Amino acid sequence: MRKVFFLALFVAACAKKEPAPDTTTPAPPPPPPPPPALTAADIAGTWNGTSKREGDTTTTTFTVKSTSDTTATVTFAKTKVTVAMSTKVDADSVISTSKPYKDPTLPKGTPNVTFRAVGRMKDGKLVGTTTLMLASKPDSVVGRANWEATKAP
Repeated sequence: MRKVFFLALFVAACAKKEPAPDTTTPAPPPPPPPPPALTAADIAGTWNGTSKREGDTTTTTFTVKSTSDTTATVTFAKTKVTVAMSTKVDADSVISTSKPYKDPTLPKGTPNVTFRAVGRMKDGKLVGTTTLMLASKPDSVVGRANWEATKAP
């Protein structure tokens, strides 16, 4: 009996134990690299674009001309209105803020407005959004639009 006990003990001690199953979750893949930072040289020059206000089916055609690293003008093709704006490059974005102007596409009697546009480079184009505000109440929102522009040759 004693031999059987030692034999069972010896067999149990020599038996290979299976490794415990791996219960750890695999590490997530690394995040994609951030988009490259924009520079003033990236946005310099003339850009032709279109915008479409939210809730509207018509598009507006415009041309932006960078006049320096921090200033530009936008001319709306249909109305020929030219608006001065300041520009700022921040990481992968360009932020433009207009000077107050009378928007002829708004109903008569609408006070002066300003806009703030934010754009990013995507597939060689600048794409972004614009918020139109009353110049006297910068926290008001008159409208929003999506836009895209390509660099003129």
